[in-house]
Amino acid sequence: MAASGLTIDNLEQELRAGRIAPLYLFYGEEGLLIDEAVQRVVDAILPPGERAFNFDVLSGNDADARDIVARASSFPMMAERRVVIVREVDRLPEKGLELLAHYAQQPLPSTCLILVASKPDMRRKAFTAVKRTGMAVEFRELYENQLPGWIDRRVMARRGSIDPEASKLLAAYVGSSLRDIDNELDKLFLYIGKRTAIKEEDVAAVVGFTREFSVFELQKAIGERDLRRAVEVMEKILDANEPMPLLVSILTNYLATLWKMGDLLRRGTKQSDLTALVRVNPYFLKEYLAALRKYTMEEVEEAFHHLATADEQSKTAGADLKAIVHRFLLNVMLPERELVAE
Repeated sequence: MAASGLTIDNLEQELRAGRIAPLYLFYGEEGLLIDEAVQRVVDAILPPGERAFNFDVLSGNDADARDIVARASSFPMMAERRVVIVREVDRLPEKGLELLAHYAQQPLPSTCLILVASKPDMRRKAFTAVKRTGMAVEFRELYENQLPGWIDRRVMARRGSIDPEASKLLAAYVGSSLRDIDNELDKLFLYIGKRTAIKEEDVAAVVGFTREFSVFELQKAIGERDLRRAVEVMEKILDANEPMPLLVSILTNYLATLWKMGDLLRRGTKQSDLTALVRVNPYFLKEYLAALRKYTMEEVEEAFHHLATADEQSKTAGADLKAIVHRFLLNVMLPERELVAE
């Protein structure tokens, strides 16, 4: 059963039909989907009562390839099959991968060897052999416009429903990590109790509450030119020991997005095309457009200078971070006043 370039739907069809491959390679950036695919294969092969002597989980980061092959070459005990999972298989040294490639050319039919990797070099013999004799499935990170649909299907699988705006807000708050989104859905179902429908206010209450004093709120306050709120949020962030480099990186991206969006609008780009061109979550588009009405392009460019200065000053031994960020906010948000000495 040699196949590659398959999807999770193809995998589920094969499993339902009872067609089990001796080798699987699950790879890509989306760890949650990979973990669930691994679990589907294990559940399809081994009942819980047969796993004590027929189930091994190893890591390419510290396992010996000889041990991996030895376990994969062992016959099952009191069961039809055994399962061997090797996570981070792309961490195996070259010689280890060569040994694995040799096994993959003629795998033991009674063993299901599941290999997991994030960014495998598909030109290596071990992985090309798996594609010939087994199944390779790639799990890519979803694009932003795919997240609401995934959230909808996830909620429906739990016999619930979610309003379209609530899906968009959840994706906007949490980001593209499906594992993080799924964790927030767990909280949301606990929050709504006996209700089955998740609404926008539920997401704001559960997910937004934990992010009240977050960089998202900081960006919003800066965009609204609300100095008092920006100072309040910034101090909370620093009190929570958020690393300054992360803060600088996020604000740099925010300013860069503002500048790109302003430049596109200046060139006559339609607002409806901005989310795709600048890769902004549609839920936050209005906030960016509102910020561009409060800042000139020259002010956005000047903000880059003030942020770079704040970043440099923060790296000095014994630096007063709160004083540094106060100066940054004052100089960015009140440019009509005399600049605070940097």
